[in-house]
Amino acid sequence: MAITTSVVKPLEPGYMQVDSTYKNGYKRHFKVPNKYAKSFATNFKELHKKQRLYDNIIFIGSMIAAFTGSVYFTKKMESKWKQFFIQVGSTIGFSMLTSIGYAQYAQDEQKELLKNYGAKEIQYRA
Repeated sequence: MAITTSVVKPLEPGYMQVDSTYKNGYKRHFKVPNKYAKSFATNFKELHKKQRLYDNIIFIGSMIAAFTGSVYFTKKMESKWKQFFIQVGSTIGFSMLTSIGYAQYAQDEQKELLKNYGAKEIQYRA
């Protein structure tokens, strides 16, 4: 999913608003000190791009690893249906666990970026 970031407008003295817009239309707004606004916008976009790439690699890799492992452990079973359901179940379960784990890591990484730049997310009500 593509993301665009832009420095939008000045807020209170010493702060700028940085917006990030995702491909599906979801927007996030941040309050960032003036001197870090452009740098934050650039690094936020790069971080998102890097996280999407790693997320895809980890998800596909975990599916391959889980399937390969389950094939190895179920190859001597007599029932092909049991083999199939164990392989599918282990693949889905392991890929879900790794996705949840990486999502937590990515969220922590994003919080660290916000902390490093002194940025705070702004929640606008509709």
